[in-house]
Amino acid sequence: MRLNGQGWKGPTIPEIAKLAGVGPATVDRVLNNRNGVREKTRTKVMDALKKLSSEHSERNRPLLIRLFCDSGEAFNAAMETATTDVNRSVPGIDVEGTFIFTNEVDPNAFARQIEKDGSEADGVVVIAREHPAFNRAIRKLRSFGIPVVCLTSDLPSSRRSAYVGNDQYAAGSVAALLIGHALPKEPNSVLIVMSAPFRSQQEREMGFRRVLRSDFPYLKLEERLITNDRPDGTSEQVSRYFETNGYPAAIYNVAGGNRGVARALEKAGRADTTIFVGHELTNYSRTLLEAGAMDYVISHDFTEELAAAVKWIRDNLDGVNVEPNYSQILINTRYNCGL
Repeated sequence: MRLNGQGWKGPTIPEIAKLAGVGPATVDRVLNNRNGVREKTRTKVMDALKKLSSEHSERNRPLLIRLFCDSGEAFNAAMETATTDVNRSVPGIDVEGTFIFTNEVDPNAFARQIEKDGSEADGVVVIAREHPAFNRAIRKLRSFGIPVVCLTSDLPSSRRSAYVGNDQYAAGSVAALLIGHALPKEPNSVLIVMSAPFRSQQEREMGFRRVLRSDFPYLKLEERLITNDRPDGTSEQVSRYFETNGYPAAIYNVAGGNRGVARALEKAGRADTTIFVGHELTNYSRTLLEAGAMDYVISHDFTEELAAAVKWIRDNLDGVNVEPNYSQILINTRYNCGL
């Protein structure tokens, strides 16, 4: 299949190369089925071709989807990568992301940005903590008829259009099962680490507590530790907790800051003896798994979920309104943590 043939009206090789993030020569090799291209790169090129071909044939501008992400450094970076992947692969969609750090942002100012920039979009995807200002902004967008999807962490009080992501209550239950089976059947203590009031964190904690009470009643839950989600701050806070309360047999981190927890365990010489379970498979948590600093990371497919969210918005604008299914809960260890 040659795109530079006479009469071709579809996307050009440079257009495909730019969207796929590869060179024109690579695109040419893929389209002419030549060797020397990795399968992952070949898939990127073909996804870009499908997306651009669809947009050329429809002769319509892509739908503008605004993504607003209120989270920590590692999660934001993962969502930026997911945004790039979705823009390369989903036809008729242009996702523009805004990423802020939870411990640095003024919620009221960010809510105003969501309302202002979101009102100029065809649809909006939001990842944010529970806050009255965010709920108001989303309700305002809904009053304009703009579909809003909450991703990863739900905001049901906002009257959002849909939620896409894990069943976080079930994810916390999985964490409890992993820790319960990893520890001996004898009295021990378990520490829960949290940060900002994300509904996802609250639901994970509820699921975790339920399973620990019902299946592992000999394990004692310590008073939860609230951290600032940043590696340095989390490390200091966990280290202070150790100095005051001693060392738990296991730590369940429902928040960000996995590097900080791992750093505190290493500093205390407890990295090899304390079971450590957290969330979100990022470049950082993968490194911690491979090094043995974390035992399990419970995660989900960032790109798949964002793609599902924007497709839901596209279908909703076409008159289809179906409740999304929960995404698959993924359990990662050092042996299956490739990104």
